[in-house]
Amino acid sequence: MTPRLTALLWLAFPLGAVAQAPEEAVEVEEQPAEDQLDELDSVDLTADEAFAIGVRAFEAKRYEEAERAWERANALEPNPVLWVAIADTREARDDEPGTVAALERYLTERPDAPDKLAVEARIASLLKTPASVVVRSLEEGHAILLDGKPIDRKTPATLELEPGEHTILVVGDGVQVGEKTIQVGYGEQRELIFTPKTESAVVVEQAPPEVDFEAEDRTAKRAVWSLTGIAAASLVTGGALGIAALKKEQKFQDDPTNQLADQGNRLALFADVSFGIAALSAITALTVFLTTRNKKKRRERETARVRFEPRGLGAAAIRF
Repeated sequence: MTPRLTALLWLAFPLGAVAQAPEEAVEVEEQPAEDQLDELDSVDLTADEAFAIGVRAFEAKRYEEAERAWERANALEPNPVLWVAIADTREARDDEPGTVAALERYLTERPDAPDKLAVEARIASLLKTPASVVVRSLEEGHAILLDGKPIDRKTPATLELEPGEHTILVVGDGVQVGEKTIQVGYGEQRELIFTPKTESAVVVEQAPPEVDFEAEDRTAKRAVWSLTGIAAASLVTGGALGIAALKKEQKFQDDPTNQLADQGNRLALFADVSFGIAALSAITALTVFLTTRNKKKRRERETARVRFEPRGLGAAAIRF
């Protein structure tokens, strides 16, 4: 017998057997007989008898029957302590809201309870109990998003949620999607089943075809090196042509002729063109280099596999 129930045996009733001294305690059977449970509706049943039936049912882990027996005992002869016993049956069935309700009823009916602080601490602890939500889908292994964020669980999965409102999204193969917004209380147990017919304010789109970023980077690098080589070659060519043009200019000054003038002008023009090509190639190479580096940084930052985008009253969930 649990310590809590042992204490109740001596505190619950100022009645017959339950109020006897410990050495005179009445022994109870381990299992309540069915006919004894049927006696709960008897007009001749006493509060002591109903209480004893509840004790036997509780020890046999027949918690619903124990609660029924103690409620009957309380109806026959009200005693606030019985609400603590009823709370025990509800907690054993993972009914936290029901447990809190019974404990609060106890404190209401017995405001000067000697165990008031302990009961209040028990209530505070129960109020922190998370809700348990089972998420299922017709096909197992679908992705789950909780309040807009992917979680590392697949259907079927049991989620522990803080009391309040939550939105649960199930995505399968980037096509099927279901969305449900629920309000859960502490200790509440729920089950959500998602099917292709589940209504949703979310639109699922296929992601664009994946790009081979490594091949793209290699191509960009080759382009940068090629443009750099063209810039260097053009710069050397322009320098050589410029020097040749200066020599023609010096000869023209010593012996002015139309032929020397034409040759010098052509060399100077070719030198200017070469310098222009060198400058253009260098600028293009730098632009390609910076663009490639920035795109790579952006890719490294985009690590999420699901993205939400506003889409009217709903949202779009794009699966990568």
